[in-house]
Amino acid sequence: MENACVADMTLSANYPLDGLDELIEDTRLSAVENLDIVSIALPRILGAEEARQTRDALEDNLKSSFGLQLTDVGMRSSNPDKDSLLGLQPGLWFLVTGKQSSEPARALKTVVRDTAYVTDQSDSWAILDIAGPHAQAALERICSVDIDQSAVDATRVVRTSMEHLSVILERPETERFRLYSPVSSARSFQHMVSVSLQNVV
Repeated sequence: MENACVADMTLSANYPLDGLDELIEDTRLSAVENLDIVSIALPRILGAEEARQTRDALEDNLKSSFGLQLTDVGMRSSNPDKDSLLGLQPGLWFLVTGKQSSEPARALKTVVRDTAYVTDQSDSWAILDIAGPHAQAALERICSVDIDQSAVDATRVVRTSMEHLSVILERPETERFRLYSPVSSARSFQHMVSVSLQNVV
């Protein structure tokens, strides 16, 4: 019997916002793709001294590999390669990096070793950048917290809600915000931000 032929197939990534890139007046709303997002969680340790040592070791590992400071909750650190570490809750961070790996959690585990648990979150979040002079005004209409630059700058990260959708917000530049929302509601998320921007220009 002749061997059955197997067709050559090429797999390609399918992103939740499908390459969105729209300019509304002078403010741009665009999907962010090709990022790795990996959660970093400290293990539950009962002893205070052992917990401190584990956190210190984790910070040393991240500094030596990424040049990133282990942040407190609500704080953000970044490096010249535009990697960022987002402090989301006690003992939990997101590492966001454009250096894509086929197995980002496994790659990061070689860095943090036994100081933390890591989980690949890359496919769980839809990410939008909104950049331009109307970005802040558009987000203020739908955001439940103060996002003025006096409250949120490049060193901060905020977990909030926008019209009942869960959102993580950072502000890498004065007129540019980056928003993360669960991929399950990606289209509602995009529509919400786009409509709000249209209403302020």
